[in-house]
Amino acid sequence: MQRKWLAALSGTIALALLAGGMPAAAKKTPGHVSKRLETEAPTGLSLRTTKSLLAKLSQDDHSSKLVIITFDGPIEEAWKEKVEDLGVELGDYLPDFSFLARVPNDKARAALNKLPFVKRVQSYLPSYKLSPALAKALDSRKDVQVAVIGFNRKNDLRPTLKRLGGSDFSHIESVKGIRHISSLSVQGNRLDKLLTSDDVVAVLPIPERKLYNDVAAGIIHADTLQGTGYTGKGQIVGVIDTGLDTGDVNAIHPDLQGQVKALYAVARKNDASDPIGHGTHVAGSILGTGKASDGRYKGMAPDAKLVFHSVGGNTEEDGLLFDDVYSLLEEAYEDGARIHSDSWGGGDEGEYSIDSFLFDAFLWEHPDMVALVAAGNSGEDGYGTVGSPATAKNVITVGASENDRPEMDDPDSDDPDEVAYFSSRGPTLDGRIKPDVVAPGTFILSTRSSLASDEHFWLPFNQYYAYMGGTSMATPVLAGGIAQIRQYLTEKKITKPSGALLKGMILTGADVLPDGYLEDQGFGRANLEAALETTFVDETKGLKTKGKATYTVNVTDTSRPFVATLTWTDYPASPIPLKKLVNDLNLTVKTPDGKTYNGNDFEQPYNNEVDNLNNVEQVWIPHPKKGTYTVTIAGYNVPEGPQPYALVTNGKLIDPSIKTETKKGTVGTASGRKTYADYPISVKKAGSIALSLSWDDDDDADLELLLLDSKGKVVASTSTGSSPETLSFAASKAGSYKVRVQAKSGDAISYTLSMSYPGK
Repeated sequence: MQRKWLAALSGTIALALLAGGMPAAAKKTPGHVSKRLETEAPTGLSLRTTKSLLAKLSQDDHSSKLVIITFDGPIEEAWKEKVEDLGVELGDYLPDFSFLARVPNDKARAALNKLPFVKRVQSYLPSYKLSPALAKALDSRKDVQVAVIGFNRKNDLRPTLKRLGGSDFSHIESVKGIRHISSLSVQGNRLDKLLTSDDVVAVLPIPERKLYNDVAAGIIHADTLQGTGYTGKGQIVGVIDTGLDTGDVNAIHPDLQGQVKALYAVARKNDASDPIGHGTHVAGSILGTGKASDGRYKGMAPDAKLVFHSVGGNTEEDGLLFDDVYSLLEEAYEDGARIHSDSWGGGDEGEYSIDSFLFDAFLWEHPDMVALVAAGNSGEDGYGTVGSPATAKNVITVGASENDRPEMDDPDSDDPDEVAYFSSRGPTLDGRIKPDVVAPGTFILSTRSSLASDEHFWLPFNQYYAYMGGTSMATPVLAGGIAQIRQYLTEKKITKPSGALLKGMILTGADVLPDGYLEDQGFGRANLEAALETTFVDETKGLKTKGKATYTVNVTDTSRPFVATLTWTDYPASPIPLKKLVNDLNLTVKTPDGKTYNGNDFEQPYNNEVDNLNNVEQVWIPHPKKGTYTVTIAGYNVPEGPQPYALVTNGKLIDPSIKTETKKGTVGTASGRKTYADYPISVKKAGSIALSLSWDDDDDADLELLLLDSKGKVVASTSTGSSPETLSFAASKAGSYKVRVQAKSGDAISYTLSMSYPGK
């Protein structure tokens, strides 16, 4: 019988169809606070294993061609080219500023050490390759299933494994689309045979996967979007789960009739049915039509279509049975799915597993796909409990907030501003922010499989619907919401919105819950309506090391926090280093009054921490001032670039043709002091001139802001008597203007003037 990568699934899983419900606003918005997050991960290797293994392997003959090259700072493309000119093969990037490499001979190694930008060259020993989780198996004769990572990402690893293992390795299978990774079965005391080859760089355990077991629409404002016509039309959502009702699309749950584009029976040949009920519940939360309830209990995106892989056995004890997730994602993508919902994972708390890598690799290679993964249901065990593949960098990791069902008289669904007690908490093992966001995940009412008995649900409702709960249920709720947002974007002629953009829109629009930490709620509870009100840049060309892009944002609404979010689909991480970020971009925001905020630095003074850990960076200003904000994205270290990205903000991004300038000066009414200062600007085309003037607003200081045309005539002015003064003028054509800062009172007033206008 073919070995399967997926072991038994257990626990509950959650999702839901929605019943009415009023939108719930957060009680207050205190801002992002953290219990234990850092902005920099520990450096070093994650796969160094026991001293006993080190001693054992040091007695074996092994090649010294594998090395770690550490560079003297952020990686430049020219450095990589000079190293490769020596005949050196570069492999995985290892934070910080290092590459795993294979040198042809001692001469090349000596030449490496002489390069001025190479800090050191050290051997990559066999003992560095084995996951510590496999150390106990080394003295055992029991079979273990492992994933073996090859050095060269272009080469099929299977011939090497067959040569190395002989009869000791069995059931060798490659991951479809990623030939340098293979799974195999081996006795624990034969694992060392994998470690002495230069073609093998890591040996990892295959994680045990398990399931993560409705007014939700009102809470995240999906019902508002449905009311305006955004119902997921034209969108296809992929799901990997236990099964789908009867497994026969011609005789399926009424709410799923006509909704299934493709149904694959993976675990049981020709049988995609759902005796457990989890997959049917998930599917209904995404796109159930509500036909069995006269439209009352329908999913988030009832006009979307479904590609479903049935991977469940006949019972929960049988487990989820599939080979590798990459192959299933690829099949769903080929069927048109650009959104994927996954309500399962391993109990490997905080680990970046082989499944995490496969999700990151697939999303890097298919940047127009977005995947949502349940965080897990181990929140009662405390922090650092998010399971893989929710630890992947590029997915949207979804935690569970409470639903709002007072009729249940249950503490798990009485406060939508609370994170559910069971929802797994972050951070990841290397310190990254997870979950990314939360969505309602308690007492979700959704479609019930006709083959599942009552004990599989939190509470049966009737023959067609049942209540379930868990991050499993929160994930499809948000996946349906993403289908609504993606429909909106495609109808706006954004035909291939990136997964990074969709992630950025969700995180920018999220409501920050009042009493939770970043580790609990991520960037907040999803708010789809607010997500659609954002403006954005979906940059496909990207940045290299030392590259920079600058944008301007106009903020007029000071009644809500100002949010700017930078997201990028990062290069898949090597399993070797502790730190998993590869391409490192940095976000900074300069306010109209000259203050600087760094991404993910949520504690004052806001500009003394730089995040070199996450591939999401956000600036969140609780009480913004009106005016023009300057947003800068810098490529600090991009070893596998160029790196595309998305920038999303709840302010108004100004057209790139708009020129921005900031001027500082001093004027005053004291004797001998200049009372005004003029700044000429050249407007290249019709458009808006936006000005903002700020100063220390004491009792004696008062400045006036004026705009003069080429003839010296005042065409606009403002004088409110308090800082900042803001002015906007619609220029009907190109021409020359002067911006004047005029002192009305005050001996010497230092000011900052921000100007934006069509000047490029």
